Amino acid sequence: MAILELVTFKLAAGISNTEFLAENEKLNNWVKSQPGFEYRALAQAEDGSWTDTVFWQNMENASAAQQSFGEEPSLQGMMKVIDMESVKVDHQQIHTMQAPA
Repeated sequence: MAILELVTFKLAAGISNTEFLAENEKLNNWVKSQPGFEYRALAQAEDGSWTDTVFWQNMENASAAQQSFGEEPSLQGMMKVIDMESVKVDHQQIHTMQAPA
């Protein structure tokens, strides 16, 4: 069953959106190569917090990607631009999805 992964977080102190988005490009490149990846959207709220929404084919793929994220050398910079204490991860099972005709 398809999985919706919701990750909310704030940027680390002193990090600009430009710096964060540069590191995010590395994450984009990495996530595209992960088994079961469908698509991803990144949004910023008015309060400056971020939500990363990722669609996975199944929970096994989502879990494997989450586990390997911290071990990936190209993503170590991402750990420095995000306030890791603010990170919240939620996985939800998708029951229906509607795309434009």
